[in-house]
Parts: sequence; structure tokens; C-alpha cells
Amino acid sequence: MFKQILAGSAIATLLIVGGMSTANAQQAPQGAPAQGTTQVKVDDADLQRFATATKKIQTIQQQAQEQMVQAVEEQGLSVKRFNEIAQSQQNLAQAPADLSSEETQTFEAAIVQIDQIQEQAQGNMESAIEQQGLDLQTFNVIAQAVQQDPALQQQVMEIIQQ
Repeated sequence: MFKQILAGSAIATLLIVGGMSTANAQQAPQGAPAQGTTQVKVDDADLQRFATATKKIQTIQQQAQEQMVQAVEEQGLSVKRFNEIAQSQQNLAQAPADLSSEETQTFEAAIVQIDQIQEQAQGNMESAIEQQGLDLQTFNVIAQAVQQDPALQQQVMEIIQQ
């Protein structure tokens, strides 16, 4: 269950990257076509750079997830208990009755560490993209094209698995 929350965090991190490039895309010239209205042509070199960056991003996310689990455990919480507290804070109607002040402080300390890990992972993911010669906007345009085109999806998967 905690891994689901962490996976959600990794997805949220990707969405943040996407959100940043969306902000960049909004700064595009007014004559530029809106995203999703035209089919984007992705050349082989860009697809290779995209797939390489994506593979690095997956590694960064996996490492961040492992660090988040370690941060929780170092605070003295089990993954299960951390999830229970996190879910109770998301759904205030189901707050655990046995949540002590000490446990609340421990949870909050783990959250601070998780936030730091996520921030570092975000920076590392952006660097991974830029190291491949792509900006965030281009990366996200290619990601959208890949999402919409099964043939491109297959190509990316083959590159990643190499």
C-alpha cells in the first residue's frame, strides 16, 4: 500500500515535470498549434534521446522510492503504519484513534525527509532530460506523441529494454 503511495508520488513528480513544461508551452508564440490538435512527427534521434531520458527517470524514481521507504523506517515507523497515518490525514473522517503525539511527530519528520527526497529526484529527472539534449517542453511533447501512438510506444520500449 505504501508502495502505491510512493508510486503515486513518482507519478506526481512526473506530472510536475509535465506541469513545468506546460507552463513553458503556454509561453509559446500565439501562432503555434495547440498541443493535441496536430500529429507530432518525432524523428529517430529525438525518440532515442527521449527513451534514454525515460530510462534514467525510471531509475531515479526507483531510487527515490527506496530512499523514501528507508526514511520512513529510519523514523521508526513501519511502512504499514505510515500508510495508515497518511491515509487518515487525507480522509480526516477516518483519523486513527490510537495516534499518539510522538507518532505524529515521527510521521511529520518522515514527511519532511520524503519531501526532500522528492525535490532532489525532481531535479535529477530534469537533469536527466537536459543531459539528453532535450528541454522539458520537447520531452513532454514527445511523451504525448508516444502516448498517442502505439508504434512509437513499441519503439520506446525496445530502446529502454536494450
